[in-house]
Formats: sequence, structure tokens, C-alpha cells
Amino acid sequence: MNISYQKVSRFNTKAIIGLSVQEDQDHLISCNTRWLLEAANNCASIDYGIYLDGQPAGLISLIDPRILAPDEHFHPDCLYVWRFMVDQNYQGKGLSKSAINFAKDYAKLMGLNGVTLTTMDQETGNALPLYLKHGFTPTGRRLDDEIELKYSFNSQ
Repeated sequence: MNISYQKVSRFNTKAIIGLSVQEDQDHLISCNTRWLLEAANNCASIDYGIYLDGQPAGLISLIDPRILAPDEHFHPDCLYVWRFMVDQNYQGKGLSKSAINFAKDYAKLMGLNGVTLTTMDQETGNALPLYLKHGFTPTGRRLDDEIELKYSFNSQ
């Protein structure tokens, strides 16, 4: 099993747009078409397709807050996972763990002190247990009615 990451570009956008989550997860995330349109208009979004054995299987969008004006949504020393999804046909194959580690490694490479994200913790089928399992902890803040979580390299 080979998991890899490719920056989203005109060469792979069509295949990534075709990915989708399980029907009972639809309410948790925007469809990939809308997601990538929003990302194209967000100069800070860094978007990667997640591939399993050469096949598109997911999508992750990251934001380095240092290139933005100060914003309450971001910790200035932490990479922000803006959006993340794994296609319904590839869930349960270790891609979520790999993507979380990818974000952590990316943050380290960029000289940041950790990773933050928000998740819809009050919705059925949310990803909170996944993030807690991988070392994220609640910060005590809620942003846009989502719980904020942080993984800090300093406390690990």
C-alpha cells in the first residue's frame, strides 16, 4: 500500500472533484467542487490530493497563517488544516492517519510549532474521535460553532 500526496493542479482536479464521502457524512463537508472553487479564491490555501497506489483517494487543504493578516481563527505558530476528506471507497485504509501525519510533518518542515483544526463535534458522524486518537486536544475555543483542536510539538 503506497500513500502519496500531489499538489492539486489542472492535471488532477477532475479526478479529485469526483471523490465523495459516505452519504451519512455529506453534512460534515462541502462537496469537492465547491471546496476547490473556494480554495482557488483563497491565496493561503495549499491543497493536496491524497493517493493510494496511484489512485485519488482524498483531499487535504492546509493554511500557513504567517502569510495572512492576523485572524482569530488561526494560531500564528500552527499550521491550520482547513479541510480534509477521504473518499468513501478508501475509508478505513489508514489514509486519515497518514494525512494527519502529513500535516504534522508539513508544519515541522515549515518551522511551525503545531497543527490546529476545527471539527463539527456536535454533528452525528463527526471526526472528533479520530483527531483525539492522533494527539489533538481541545483548546477551549469554538469557532463558527465548531470545536478547535490543537496538536503541539512542544508538549509531545
